[in-house]
Amino acid sequence: MGRNTIGGYVGYILLLFITCSIAYLAVGADAPDTSHRLTRGDLKMKDLTRQELTQRAARIGPPILTALEKPETVVERFPTPFFTNGGIYRVATRPPDRPFLYVLGVWGKDGIQVLNNDPEAFFELAAKSGLKLTSSNDYIGYVTAYLESIRDYKFGPQILKSIEESWWRRSPTPDEIRQREEVTAKYSKVVEAPRISRESDATVVVYLLRERTLIRMNAKVESDGRIQISEKVLEPQMPTIL
Repeated sequence: MGRNTIGGYVGYILLLFITCSIAYLAVGADAPDTSHRLTRGDLKMKDLTRQELTQRAARIGPPILTALEKPETVVERFPTPFFTNGGIYRVATRPPDRPFLYVLGVWGKDGIQVLNNDPEAFFELAAKSGLKLTSSNDYIGYVTAYLESIRDYKFGPQILKSIEESWWRRSPTPDEIRQREEVTAKYSKVVEAPRISRESDATVVVYLLRERTLIRMNAKVESDGRIQISEKVLEPQMPTIL
């Protein structure tokens, strides 16, 4: 192959490379910004800004709308990688207002629902958010989100990872200290973080405190996203605080 032929070939390759690079940059500039999107599978629900969440909450009205309009109110998104088109936001008020936590479910372009103490509202959110459970972590996360969303934030339940996480009294009496030591020894190798049941990969085992009762919960996720719960009381009167 002659020198001129080689030079022409190299020039052609360089020209092709430059042309492709320019085309790539042009397409990249017009591509949608995915920096604020969830990055798992086909999940596309963007994080809402404070303003966008407030606009949706306008249809709900006070006191949630009023709370969102105050800068001291804290807003955070709860992890929901199992929703393809929805999310959960927690809105926490601060003094001088009475401290309170609102849980809001959102979906699509403008959907919004209050989830506090309302299992049916949560299941409606799941149905409209494109629920997709593909792994053990998805099932555990979904059940945990359900319990955290509909819980009574004054009386629980408190999801436990270990018995040591229980809400112990700050200034226990000698008798309460003894009870705490006995309970800790009894359940230190029993209570664990939420996990998949050994009997069913669609059932999540959760240890929790409801008021002062220690409970082992089996939460079975049905194919439609609804959750069937069975419970076993392990300790009816724990030496804890409400």
